[in-house]
Amino acid sequence: MKKFIHRNDIDFNIAIQETIGKKRAYVTPDGNVYPSITSILASVPKPGLVEWRKRVGEKEAKKVMKESSSLGTAVHKLCESYLHNIPLSYNNEKAVEVFNRLRFILNSNVNNIIGLEIPMYSDILRVAGTTDCIADYNGKLSVIDFKTSRKEKKEGWIEDYFMQTFAYALMFEELTGMPIEQVVILIACTEEFGVQVFKKPYSDMAIYIEKLISIMKKNPYITSMHQPL
Repeated sequence: MKKFIHRNDIDFNIAIQETIGKKRAYVTPDGNVYPSITSILASVPKPGLVEWRKRVGEKEAKKVMKESSSLGTAVHKLCESYLHNIPLSYNNEKAVEVFNRLRFILNSNVNNIIGLEIPMYSDILRVAGTTDCIADYNGKLSVIDFKTSRKEKKEGWIEDYFMQTFAYALMFEELTGMPIEQVVILIACTEEFGVQVFKKPYSDMAIYIEKLISIMKKNPYITSMHQPL
């Protein structure tokens, strides 16, 4: 088992996660309450998902989504434990099978870990969220996100993933003064063998932050919490 290096030379404030009005929110050290980035992006209509639910039926859709969510959570926990150098122990064989596809990627590319599951926030965007991992990926300081999917995805289908990870990148830079060099999204496919790796450089941040701001301006949950951006 690889021994991952964890950095302890970077200190910054974090937010506290709370549930407000059945929505996930975060309270900053200054007492500001910010919505969760995942709640914001979940509010965006997804026509493809709606059509799929109609096609397979609501009962089957709920079953598949519940199973996918449970598997995704289990795989995520395995990734977190592995990167924390904790011996793995899990009774979900499917989760272990999917995680093992990610293990090679983690071994080969990730090190110098700044943090895992970090609750961060941005006073500029007035939003918060918990990032999976901030570490070096191929020697570049990166926001790294772990995802699972039943089938492979095209890059055009995952704009919300890029908005999410670039929001984390902005939060980290705002809190530490250290710019993230890239965002990396690792998608382990549960019904196909392999892991998709999507990367975007720091120079693409403005594109996706602008898209995120556009979504936030239209979200009633956001406008109920603070003044529009």
